[in-house]
Amino acid sequence: MHPDLASPTPSQAPSRRVEIASGASRAFVLKAGATLVCVSGRVRVEQVAAGAEAAGCLHLPRSVRVNAGEAHGMAEGGVVRVTAIQAADVICVDLPGPIARFLNAMTKIFRRKTAKSANNRLGALHKIS
Repeated sequence: MHPDLASPTPSQAPSRRVEIASGASRAFVLKAGATLVCVSGRVRVEQVAAGAEAAGCLHLPRSVRVNAGEAHGMAEGGVVRVTAIQAADVICVDLPGPIARFLNAMTKIFRRKTAKSANNRLGALHKIS
């Protein structure tokens, strides 16, 4: 295991913006489907093989280079190390959990219902003038 990956910092918010100095690296724990967006600079994204994929082979990291304006989607969840080739600005967009998705859906439903009833209360006022 890489020493940089020993203590990753979990993403606390669904999206997080991080500035990484040239040559420095940061480790993240991301879910499958998360996206890393490189806003400026150039980074190398490495994800260590884990689980059934690594059972019969070496634990070699898969490395992808991402330039400014490009994004990289994570096919599998796990620990990801982002190393800046040039000083970079990276946005890490993690997927919300199932509870957060459920609450967002419920909020949208209630907003639709309250918007319809709010329009009915003021329906006659605009016709007076």
